[in-house]
Amino acid sequence: MALRILVAEDNQDLAETYKVALENRGHMVTTARDGVECLQIYSDFLKNGSSESRSSFDVVILDQQMPGMDGIDVASEIQRVNPKQRIIFITGYGTEVIKKLRGLKEEVEIMNKPFTLKALVIQIEGWSLFTWREHAKHGFKDWDGYSGTSVPVGPSRST
Repeated sequence: MALRILVAEDNQDLAETYKVALENRGHMVTTARDGVECLQIYSDFLKNGSSESRSSFDVVILDQQMPGMDGIDVASEIQRVNPKQRIIFITGYGTEVIKKLRGLKEEVEIMNKPFTLKALVIQIEGWSLFTWREHAKHGFKDWDGYSGTSVPVGPSRST
């Protein structure tokens, strides 16, 4: 399924690299040069809605260190209007960011630089804790058609 992704990264080469890699995977990517522009794009998107059933971005990727407004402040504002928004921080200051995350909701993930594009794609598309929580809240019946946990998943264990 194609995801709608918003990337806020002040390094334009990195932003373009992320955009190309994710669009090559079939995702729709919007980029912002800083935190202020990111919030404006996010706000405009919420106001204008969407022709599809989704009314927000599936994932917001934030660089922590950006001019004007850092990633933590942007995430706080986004979560104020949409507490369930999935946010991935991309930072070279992992421990510093983790200390500042205490005021944010649990839909926040962190990727420490440097990382590969493959790691970014796996983080975005993979079975994240966020995805698991969302399915668990609604029950798995809508997701896989089964209401219980007794149905084997994956390769058979009887050989």
